[in-house]
Amino acid sequence: MSTSAISAWRNGERIPSSWSVLDSFLGALEQAASLPRGRFDRHRWEQLHRRAGSEPVAPDGRVAVFPVRAADPLELKVHRARTLEDGNALPDYIPRDVDPRVRQALSRMADDGGVVLLVGPSTAGKTRCAFEAMTAVLPDHLLVVPPHVTDLPDAVTEAVRVGRSGKPCVLWLNDMEQYLGPEGLTLTDLRALRRARTVVLGTMRSRIRADLPSHELVRLAEEFEVERLWSRQELDRARQQLRSRRDGRLRLALDQAADFGIAETLATGPQLWRELRSASVVNGNPRGAALVWAAIDLALAGLTDPQAPDLLRELHERYLPGRNKQLIGPEPFERALAWATSARDAVTRLLIPEGDGLRPFDYLLDAHLREHGPSPELIPEEIWRVALDRGTQRHQRFAIALAAHANDRMDIGMDALRPLAEAEDVDTFRTLGLLFERSDAQEAVHWLKRAIDAGDVLSLRLMGNLHFRNRDRQTASTWYRRAAKAGDEVSRSYYNHPGVDRRPVPEELAPPEPPEKEGLDEEEWDEEDSEYGPSPRTLRVLESTFDLLADMAADNLAEIGERPVDLGDNYAFVFSDLPVLTWRQNAQWRRHMVRCFDDLAGDIRTGEWPLPRCTGEEMALHIAIDHASSTVVDDPEHVTALVEGLPPHHYDWDWNLCLGVLLEDTDVLFLFEPWSQGIEDADHHVHQLMGLANLEAADWFEPFYDDSARDPARGFRHGAPVPPGKPADGR
Repeated sequence: MSTSAISAWRNGERIPSSWSVLDSFLGALEQAASLPRGRFDRHRWEQLHRRAGSEPVAPDGRVAVFPVRAADPLELKVHRARTLEDGNALPDYIPRDVDPRVRQALSRMADDGGVVLLVGPSTAGKTRCAFEAMTAVLPDHLLVVPPHVTDLPDAVTEAVRVGRSGKPCVLWLNDMEQYLGPEGLTLTDLRALRRARTVVLGTMRSRIRADLPSHELVRLAEEFEVERLWSRQELDRARQQLRSRRDGRLRLALDQAADFGIAETLATGPQLWRELRSASVVNGNPRGAALVWAAIDLALAGLTDPQAPDLLRELHERYLPGRNKQLIGPEPFERALAWATSARDAVTRLLIPEGDGLRPFDYLLDAHLREHGPSPELIPEEIWRVALDRGTQRHQRFAIALAAHANDRMDIGMDALRPLAEAEDVDTFRTLGLLFERSDAQEAVHWLKRAIDAGDVLSLRLMGNLHFRNRDRQTASTWYRRAAKAGDEVSRSYYNHPGVDRRPVPEELAPPEPPEKEGLDEEEWDEEDSEYGPSPRTLRVLESTFDLLADMAADNLAEIGERPVDLGDNYAFVFSDLPVLTWRQNAQWRRHMVRCFDDLAGDIRTGEWPLPRCTGEEMALHIAIDHASSTVVDDPEHVTALVEGLPPHHYDWDWNLCLGVLLEDTDVLFLFEPWSQGIEDADHHVHQLMGLANLEAADWFEPFYDDSARDPARGFRHGAPVPPGKPADGR
C-alpha cells in the first residue's frame, strides 16, 4: 500500500474501499509487529468501517457526496406514492424486465467507468429502476449528486477527485437533458470521468430524447428503455407481490394497468391529469387550472426551473376559458394557488413548490404532449417572449432553443442562442448547426463551419452527415476523412467498413472462363445454372478465414475480457473492427461473436452454405469475405495449398456472388456509417422506414427465424457455455 493511502486513512480523508482491504491491512500490521493473529478486534474494526461508510464525505461547496448505500430514493427524485399510515411513501420495488441488463451494464462499468442512461416517459419508473440497480450493484461506491445544473462543474470536479483518490464513484444525473447544454457535460468532462473510473448514471424522458439532436454524449451512453405500460411478466410480478403483501396503492394500479403504467398510477399522474382537465368549470377551480396551464407552457418553452408565483399570476388570465373571464366565476387567487399546490393523497401536487418557485408535475407535460403533440401553435407567442426575457442563464438558453426546435420555431431558437453565439461559444455554434439542419441547410453549414474553424472535431463529422443527407456522398466522405484524421472515433470506424478487395486475382488463381451457353436448351441451361453459388474453392478459403478470425478473436478476448475497446490504445482485433455501438459489450457478448465465426465455419465443414441466422453471423460473414478476398490477392501460395485437390470453377473468388446468395440484405453495414448513429434504435425514423431489425448490440444473436435457429445448447469452442435460458446480453 502507498504511504499516501495510509496517511489519508489516518487523517480521515478516505476510508478503506472495503472491509476485506482493511482486514488484510490489520493482518499485515499484526505480522509486521509480531503480534498474535486477532490482536486487533476484527468485529469492532468492522463495525467502525461500516459506520464510517455510512457517514457522508465532506464535499466542496453545494455538491452532495455520500455512500451509495446511504442514498435516499426520495431525495434522488424517485416519485412518491400515497403515504400509508405507517409513513411508507414508497411501495416495495417490483422488478422490471430491463433490470438485469441495467445491472449488468453497471457491474461491467464498476471498475472502468462509463455512462448508463435510462430513457422513458415521465413516471414510467426509470429513476426508481436506476436507484435500485445502483444500490444493488454499486453499494460501496460514493455517490455525487449536483443539486442544480449550475453545480455540474463542481460535481464533475468532485467525482474526478474522489475517483483519483481510489474510491469508486457514481455521478447521478437525473433528468440528464438539463446537463447537456452549452455549459453542461462535455466530452472533456467525460474523458476525465472515465479516467477517474466514474460511472455516470442518468435518466431522460422519452420525448426529450426523441427531440434531442444527435448529441454525442447521449450516443456514448449505454441506453435502456423503461416502458410506461408494463409487460405481462411485470404485471405477474406485481400480482405476486400483492398476494404476499396487501397494498391498496398497488391494487389500484393493477386495476388500471390496461390504460396506465403501474408506476404512473402509483405517482397519481393520471388522477392529477383528469383533475386538471375538469377543473375549468363554474364552481370548479378555473383560476387554479389556469395557473397550472401557464406553468406547463413555460416548462414546455424551456423554462424548466421553478417559476415565481407572481409570474404565474401575471400570465394565467389568458388561460381562463371564454371571452368574458368573469362569467365562469374564477375563485380568488390565493385559493387557486392553494388548490394547485396542495398534495393529493400526500403524494404530489399539480404545482410543486421548490425553493422560492413552483414547477408543474412533469407527468402533466408528457400527458399534454401525448394529447396535442408539438407544433408551432402549441405554445402561445407571449410565453415564448417571456421565456426569452426570463431565461438568461446559459442552460436556460439551450433549453429554450431545444424546445423551439421541437415545435418548429427556429426563429425562437435563434433568438435564444444568439447571445451565446455572439460570445463565440463553440458549443453553441455546433448546436445551431444541428438545430438548423432540418429547416435551413445553408444556415446549418454556416454554424458548423464556425465550430470547425474554432477547432471542434465533432462538427467535422456533423458536416459530413449534413452533406450525406443532401445526397452529396463525395463531399460527405471528404468531411468524414477530415474527422477521422482529427481523431473522431465514429468516423475512424467508418474506414473499417468491411468490403470486397477489388484488386485483380493473381494469374495462378484466376478462375476459368464460364462455359458457353449459346445453343443450350432450357433443360441444359438449368443444369449449368444448378452450380450457381459459392464454388468449393471459395468455400474452402472462407472456412479457413472463419477459423482464423475465430482463433484471433478468442485470443484477444482472453486478453481484454470486459474492458472496452477502441481504435487507439485499447485496440483489439476483431472487436475494435466492429461498429462503435459494440465496443463496450461484455465478455459474454464477445464470446457469442467468436461463436458466430465458428458456426459459419462449421456449416461449410458439414457441406452447407454459411447462411447467417442472426445479425452477429451476418457481420461475421462480411468480415470474413473482406479478409478472404484480400488473402486470395496477397497470399496466392497459401491459397493454392489450401485448395489443393479442389477443381477450379468459373465462380471462384466471386465475392459479390457470395454476398448476393448468402445474405438477405446488408442492413448491418449501416452501423458503420457516421450518419447512421442511433439507427439501431427502433424509434429512429430510418429504422422504421426500412423495417430494420436486430441491430441493437443486445439483439445481435437473436435468431432471425425460429425454425432455422441453432441449437442453444451447442456450447462454445472458446470459453464456457452460457447457462441454459440465459441470452447473450446476460438477461
